[in-house]
Amino acid sequence: MDSTHFYIALFVHLASLIIGFGAVLVIDTFGLLMLLGKQPLEQVKKVARVTQVLIWIGWSGMVVSGLNLIWLKGYVDNLTKIKLFFVLMVGLNGIFLHILKKALEKFQNKEDIPRIWMFRMFLASAISQTGWWGAILIGFVHRHIAHNIPWPNNPYVYMIAITGIFIFTFIIGESLLKPKPAS
Repeated sequence: MDSTHFYIALFVHLASLIIGFGAVLVIDTFGLLMLLGKQPLEQVKKVARVTQVLIWIGWSGMVVSGLNLIWLKGYVDNLTKIKLFFVLMVGLNGIFLHILKKALEKFQNKEDIPRIWMFRMFLASAISQTGWWGAILIGFVHRHIAHNIPWPNNPYVYMIAITGIFIFTFIIGESLLKPKPAS
């Protein structure tokens, strides 16, 4: 393994993590403060316009550098498959969050946002945090404990379970919070 190439890819990976996940933490904090009545919705929308770009820059940098790191490693163990699942989950969720952000532009105050949209924001944030923290934890384990971790025997079971939990939560939330048609 070319150590120079490895350390360059690792540096880009970590710098991208700081940019992307740092921006995620900022917007999620502002969103939570808005829900608690400590920040106005307009401020959250302003912060989201900036952080969205940083999140995509960080996520893209992590994907490109991560693929380089996998190529240098020469194989993908089962735990890395779960990490790749988390990265894909975060990317797809980012598309959903972009759609949510566009839809929320029409609201002026937190009180104007329908409960179903609040639920969608909460679920998207939960998916985001699960994906980012899961990928970070796996990266830490690989770097500081072992490079090749054959556990779990079948990573797809975990991927399906995580996906199932979020789909189940989405279906329940959408069913319970769906606006009732006017009679």
